[in-house]
Amino acid sequence: MMRQDSEPTDGPRHEGRALLQTALPAEVLAALTAKAQTAERLQLLLELLSAAVGSRNYEAATRSFVTETATRLQCDRVSLGIVTNGRVEVTALSHSATFSQKTTLVGAIAGAMEEAFDQRQTVVVPPLPTTPTQIRRAHDALARQFNSVALCSVPLTDDGLVVGVLTLERGAEQPFDRGTLEVLEALAAVLGPILDLKRRDARWLGGKAWESLRSQLAKLTGPRHVGFKLATLAAAALAACVALATGDYRVTAKTALEGAIQQAATVPFQGYLETAPVRAGDVVQAGQVLATLQDHELKLERLRWQSQRDQLAKEYRQVLADRDAAKVEIKAAELAQAEAQLALAADKLARIQIIAPFAGVIVSGDWSQRLGSPLEEGQVLFEVAPLNDYRVVLQVDDRDMAGLRIGQSGTLLLSSLPHDELSFAVTQITPVSTAKEGRNYFRVEARLTTPPSDRLRPAMEGVGKIAVDQRSLVWIWTHEVLDEARLKLWAWLP
Repeated sequence: MMRQDSEPTDGPRHEGRALLQTALPAEVLAALTAKAQTAERLQLLLELLSAAVGSRNYEAATRSFVTETATRLQCDRVSLGIVTNGRVEVTALSHSATFSQKTTLVGAIAGAMEEAFDQRQTVVVPPLPTTPTQIRRAHDALARQFNSVALCSVPLTDDGLVVGVLTLERGAEQPFDRGTLEVLEALAAVLGPILDLKRRDARWLGGKAWESLRSQLAKLTGPRHVGFKLATLAAAALAACVALATGDYRVTAKTALEGAIQQAATVPFQGYLETAPVRAGDVVQAGQVLATLQDHELKLERLRWQSQRDQLAKEYRQVLADRDAAKVEIKAAELAQAEAQLALAADKLARIQIIAPFAGVIVSGDWSQRLGSPLEEGQVLFEVAPLNDYRVVLQVDDRDMAGLRIGQSGTLLLSSLPHDELSFAVTQITPVSTAKEGRNYFRVEARLTTPPSDRLRPAMEGVGKIAVDQRSLVWIWTHEVLDEARLKLWAWLP
């Protein structure tokens, strides 16, 4: 029975109410009365909920709520119990700041709460005419022992689960009616999630983690949450497949093409550059002229030695006719020297054209803007690489070197030919590293096993992958991070 404020039985207000009761039809009067009762119950419900949420502290909020409920509903005592590990534990008593769990009263109240919890329904003593058959032994024992003749225990639910029980006690003169029960059941439906949330927030971090784990396990083992169970089962199956599955472990590295051989076109003798019709990137044929040296000084030198040879030949014939043996030897030596110098000048004139040693592409050298420049003997003008014979050069990170072996195969994609996959086989692993961008890289050489395309050119770059062996997918995806963490941990430990 909810508390009703007393009103005077005389005066204009009473007379107006009596006039309305006599003037209005019974159906209209009943409807108005029902609306008024609904509004009153709603107001009461809001006031009790405000007491529960008025404090951020869980214990203070529960004490305030049970005390306010006892006052508003004219109860001798109101108790709140929370379900913990499948048991109901009394956490708050109205008008009591502290209490002991070992007292007889608290034990009897907990027993009544357990009774409502086990049956998952409201237990009322004395029962209402419409109340279904219930077990009330604990409630009857509490009523007999502590003279709480009227009892009511209402389960607090959250998402279909009972999270607590609210037990109210009154004297025999105030049994619980249907209207009060409706208010309490509506209150329980809203109060359950609120108190459960406050209780969770009040727990320490470890308790929150354990509670979350228990909740997830409950979803897996309970009769509900079929979708969650199916999703968890699918995730577990996927994780098992990934853990057991294997795949190709491949080492990825920046890759470039080089000519299998590269030959330098050098200056045969000191001189000046006359022409240079080619430059880097040009395709040349075997014997094609790459550059020409100036020849006018060589021609003058050849004429000079040719004239001197002719003069010495004439003098040699004269001394030979004179039969002067000593002069014959001298002139013969001078004539041989002149002929050698003439042959040297002729040889230089024959080599003023620098030609391609074979068909290929110019990979370095551009002298088209330096005509007339002085050149030194042996100076490199161009480098030529063949077009049908290439070497694959990979820059492999030192972290990936452990599994590499000569003979392993791989694939290559070039930036300029991203749709043409090329195959190669490792032929050489250089045991010397090169520092680049803060890391060490080893030079690994390979040969193409795919017939080279006419679109390939030396110095093309791309990405190469060397197939090492079959390993677990989990290891392939995580080994770099784990190895880095292991190294840092080892360096940090004393």
